[in-house]
Amino acid sequence: MNSSHPPGLRILVGAGSFADAAAGFRIIEQLPSGYCAGLGGILVEEAALLATSEIPDRRVILSSGKTTSAPSQSQLRMLWKADARAFRKLLAHVSGPYGTQWVFMQDKGELVRTALRAAVDWDVLVLGYRQIHKVPGKIIHLQLSGPAGDQEDASSRFSHLLATEPVTFSINETLDEPLGEQTSKSFQFKSLDDALAALARTNAQAVLVDFGRGPLQGQDDLLRILEAARCPVIVSDASQPPSLLEHSTQIPPQPANGAPQNAG
Repeated sequence: MNSSHPPGLRILVGAGSFADAAAGFRIIEQLPSGYCAGLGGILVEEAALLATSEIPDRRVILSSGKTTSAPSQSQLRMLWKADARAFRKLLAHVSGPYGTQWVFMQDKGELVRTALRAAVDWDVLVLGYRQIHKVPGKIIHLQLSGPAGDQEDASSRFSHLLATEPVTFSINETLDEPLGEQTSKSFQFKSLDDALAALARTNAQAVLVDFGRGPLQGQDDLLRILEAARCPVIVSDASQPPSLLEHSTQIPPQPANGAPQNAG
């Protein structure tokens, strides 16, 4: 994604729950009319969560800090059905003002892997994560140190659209080169681990990262970003190599005629 890219991008929101999806859509709703050329959503039923529901006397911690019994498998399936209805309804609502076509999908598996697989034919993937801060946070642009290029264009574009100047987290992996000057809008780190530690201490509204240019080495690093940021992660260049598509459930792409589809 770069400054020569024509206006209008196809954006896919991936989430494991309606609450997570809603946080991603709040980012998209800030975009001006005409910027979103197509909108999709994929609700992922995480197999690991379903497996934990089989453990006797399993307890979970609520956002309030209280503990309660974990939902049973039947309760989880009811929750996912309700989330799917709410997700699809919100997707249609957000698409309305843009006049864009939309598509909703469901799949099972691990969130990041499944969402990346579905995002192969989309311009941008937004991994939803429910907001935990009431005060709007910063837009963080995570990148490798280097000459200005497409990453800066993407960061500036999103930050301008969201009316928020980005804070740049740069990874400088050249050990014999000193870190650059730190400012309130630009920080350099020696490793991704250092950057993620700082990210975990930051109130972030969203994190922007180019999956094809670094500093990520794979989907595990993307999951680490999501867990550290605790906010939606905007991923450009999310196309994956064929090896990631093997032995996995295929999700049909949006039809060429752009007709809306509902699934699940």
